[in-house]
Amino acid sequence: MRVIKPLLLLTALVGLPFMGHAAPFTGQLKFTSKAPKEDIFGTAEGKADLKATPTDLTTLTGTITVPVSTMKTGNEMRDQHLLSPTWLDGAQFPNITYTVKSVVVGSTADKGKYTEAQVKVTGDFTLHGVTKEVVAPATLKIKPDGKTKITTEFNIALGDFKVEGKAGVVGDKVGSTIACEATLVGSLQ
Repeated sequence: MRVIKPLLLLTALVGLPFMGHAAPFTGQLKFTSKAPKEDIFGTAEGKADLKATPTDLTTLTGTITVPVSTMKTGNEMRDQHLLSPTWLDGAQFPNITYTVKSVVVGSTADKGKYTEAQVKVTGDFTLHGVTKEVVAPATLKIKPDGKTKITTEFNIALGDFKVEGKAGVVGDKVGSTIACEATLVGSLQ
């Protein structure tokens, strides 16, 4: 049986840095497991309940949540394994979360129809009942009306979160590190 335990996400969220003021952010997270015997690709849905002053992104606070039950790999049996106690244990740990602790703005640029900001977000990423600090880069595209698109990419090591899987599967059929990407959209006003 093939088992996957790619998380994220996104990491979503994905350790994912995002912001919101008046409207929650929603989005899709993608995760990729690369291993010698198989590459596995998956998606998950996430939401972010975050706040920030649009003109000062260092004020960003809040949490991104990815329900483990939304993680899909295109293989129903693998998805069931992903939720099992051997992998992410969706019954005991139903959500993957990222709580923003701080934001450093690297650069901002006026792109005409929107302002683009490159930031590094530090936060607490919780997966499988284990919390670790994760720093993730993010790009924010903010329109004058407050509509915002946030994208990020980062990696998660399964061992850091005590995700062991079935004996011999991690590192062979499932990568020991999962690549995560997230895109969230929402409004700051």
